[in-house]
Amino acid sequence: MKTILWDSLDTEETQCLIDTLCRNRSGTALTIGGFDGPHRGHKALFDAVMNNASLHRHVPGIVTFLRSPRTLKKGDQYPGDVSTLHLRLSRFEELGFEFALLIDFSSDFSRISGGVFFDILVKKVRMRYVAVGPDFRCGHRLDTGMAEISAIAHRDGFRLDSIQQIELDGLRISSSAVRKAVQSADFSLAERFLGHPFLLDFMALKWLDTGLSLEVPVSDITQALPGEGLYTVSLILTEGRECAAKLRVSPQSVVLSPLEGQTLPGENEILAVRF
Repeated sequence: MKTILWDSLDTEETQCLIDTLCRNRSGTALTIGGFDGPHRGHKALFDAVMNNASLHRHVPGIVTFLRSPRTLKKGDQYPGDVSTLHLRLSRFEELGFEFALLIDFSSDFSRISGGVFFDILVKKVRMRYVAVGPDFRCGHRLDTGMAEISAIAHRDGFRLDSIQQIELDGLRISSSAVRKAVQSADFSLAERFLGHPFLLDFMALKWLDTGLSLEVPVSDITQALPGEGLYTVSLILTEGRECAAKLRVSPQSVVLSPLEGQTLPGENEILAVRF
């Protein structure tokens, strides 16, 4: 899967990449959102993009953020992302997306209107189809909702679908719901929402090797964490291997240690921690 930075769309290199992706195809099919930890509620959106891409010979792509805009809006009150960019991109690729357009939610980006945003997607990314949720809004001060997008679609000739998110047993699945499940250490519920186990991205962190354990300050972790306590976890290792370990969460640090009578794998062997 290719990654494209929003700020590079005007460069010749990026336009050549989009030319290559769209060769012998009729444009791109997109969905747009934060997708902080792609979950089962997003399935209908993703399916709509894949179905339209197949039917109309489009390139399936996803428009998302380098990091959740909530980190800027909520600051220290933000409980953390569900997944890292690395984990999200891996998941998008597994789902069949061929490229991800990544936005750095800067002050400059936040000031553009929704109309300008969609104009760029049509002209620079060759968008011919887009699927979004029914409450989707974008642009400066959220100036553009479904009514405005529908008018833009009619004017610019792309197809628009408003897709209702899937619910689970009557519960609305959201990133906030996943975070709350993780924070309360209800990993079974988090897995039901996500459609896969909650993972802590080991590769995104710089762990201190004490000889007996691996340790990282909580302040270095961008993902949501369970409450203070000791947890038995599975380490996802290279070459498809796994092993069990202990993970202790305290207000200051997260410490990974072996089970009694065992040793931890080498730091370079560990890809993720599964709760």
